[in-house]
Amino acid sequence: MRPTTPLDRMAGAHDAAVLAVARRGDPVSRSGLAQELQVTPQAISKILARLMERGLVEEAGTVTSGPGKPTTLYEIVPGSRRAIGLHLTRSRLHSVVVDLTGEILERRELEIGRLQPVPELVATLADETRALQDVGPGILLGVGVGMPGPVDGEEGVYRGTSDPDPWRGAPIRRLLAAELGMPVLLDHDSRAALVGEAWSQPGLLRNAALLLVEDGLGAALCLDDQIVRGAHSHAGEIGHTVVRMDGIPCPCGRRGCAQREHRAALERGEDELAARILAEVVVNLVRLVDVDRVVLGGRTVHEQHEASMDAIREALTAGLSDEPWVHVEVMLSTRGTDLIAVGAACEVLEHEYGLPQVLVGPE
Repeated sequence: MRPTTPLDRMAGAHDAAVLAVARRGDPVSRSGLAQELQVTPQAISKILARLMERGLVEEAGTVTSGPGKPTTLYEIVPGSRRAIGLHLTRSRLHSVVVDLTGEILERRELEIGRLQPVPELVATLADETRALQDVGPGILLGVGVGMPGPVDGEEGVYRGTSDPDPWRGAPIRRLLAAELGMPVLLDHDSRAALVGEAWSQPGLLRNAALLLVEDGLGAALCLDDQIVRGAHSHAGEIGHTVVRMDGIPCPCGRRGCAQREHRAALERGEDELAARILAEVVVNLVRLVDVDRVVLGGRTVHEQHEASMDAIREALTAGLSDEPWVHVEVMLSTRGTDLIAVGAACEVLEHEYGLPQVLVGPE
């Protein structure tokens, strides 16, 4: 295989930028793409030719506006590529296959033995992948796995939370890739969720935080269009920030961690307190990293999203009252309970076609 060159990477960035615009859904013209991406129409023609040759984009008719030659429109081909996403929890596996736009072609859900031994776990993941690998048209790019952290996405290793954890230190990505013979990505569930949300809404989440409320509590950050991982791939572990100094003991060794207090409040039926804990976490997050959008996702938050969103908006209004020019939009994920599985699949698409949406240099 020929090594990747700087020109290859530049062409990939150009292609990704055009695909990001096309993913919005409406047919686009050469001139419209050139204006939006601030490059010449000649450069756009080269990019479109390349994308059409690969089957990623096709003509979508013409439009006439005044005298002269009709304008040709182009649109993305959703069925040209697909990816599989697996959302793994301690006792459940939620699986989807999506097309190039992130739309779900099929979904599956499976209860698994709690904390399966690693060989059994890898076999389960492989079986679910094989059950979906022939669903839908187009080229299958690979499988993404989103799971509770901490996860080293670069190395594809689950770092675990405690010594008795049988998954701790397991090279899940390498083991699954060897079993399947296809590309595999592994990441923290909240980061996968953020990628899925951003893939469905290109350009919307430039500076945003996604707060994921599942069995635990985590966050993922996108700052200036870049997803933040941190020095040890632990960015966004908001669930272990302390919200009550003399609070409930947490498995991490401290007391009063946000996710432990939130879960305890729900178990006691104190939904208002649980919502206020989430609100406090969001205000702290906004103060710390200065985002203008907060997306709420995860099974738990969807069950009581109205109360949570109201509490968060009230807390933001009070917490940012000294900065009236700061506006933060609070949104509910568009993906519901499919969020993490779809996000894991979209990470595969992002890896292939999601280079920064900035054109650098001439085409």
